[in-house]
Amino acid sequence: MKRIILFKSMILLIVIMILSILTFVGFAQNQIEPEDGGEADTEESSVEITADQVNYEKENDQMIFIGNVLILQEDTTLTAGQASFNVDTKIGQISQDVKLIQEDITITGQELEAYLNDKHYIFRNQVELLQERTDNAGEQDNITWICQQLEIFTDSKNMTATGEVVITKKDYTITAQEAIYDDAEEKVSLSGQVKIEEIENNRQISGDRAVFYIENDKLEVSGNVRSSIILD
Repeated sequence: MKRIILFKSMILLIVIMILSILTFVGFAQNQIEPEDGGEADTEESSVEITADQVNYEKENDQMIFIGNVLILQEDTTLTAGQASFNVDTKIGQISQDVKLIQEDITITGQELEAYLNDKHYIFRNQVELLQERTDNAGEQDNITWICQQLEIFTDSKNMTATGEVVITKKDYTITAQEAIYDDAEEKVSLSGQVKIEEIENNRQISGDRAVFYIENDKLEVSGNVRSSIILD
């Protein structure tokens, strides 16, 4: 009798896990109400997750993916060693050599907090971002960001970097405590011990705040501005 009860309990647990996985992997979101009062259309967005192992914790509704974790959401690919998600909220904690790839952007870090419904990601610890781009002449003009924390919305590609931020672009090296990137305007708003170095021409400029326009390398610095130029 005890074996039968135990067997039924195991079957029930397996069913719960399968239903939870199906609910999580194929969840739908963003229901849109039409202006003309007709039937509502539903835009579906799904997330696919693969790993070496998955554990389900019914008590807190958590799914834990372990080993070679691969997360696919539309044009965004995430890889890591481990990921833990709340099945209901779709909020996850991802760790161990985390990498996000989206079109021309690659971000790496040791920890990631992921809000899948909002396509909102917060990287922490040893964060590095590479923006692959070309200039008006068609030459490679990549930008590298290094910081302690990077928050990005992959829909807009807007992001905020904090904590010893270092931005490198061709001959420029920019340091600050905070850098806010607006992708639509291709500009970076910098604050906190801002310093810009132009290596080729031995020029330096520093201030409290700055705005750097990526497309044309235009720079606006304000607050306790100090500049130095090396003479021939």
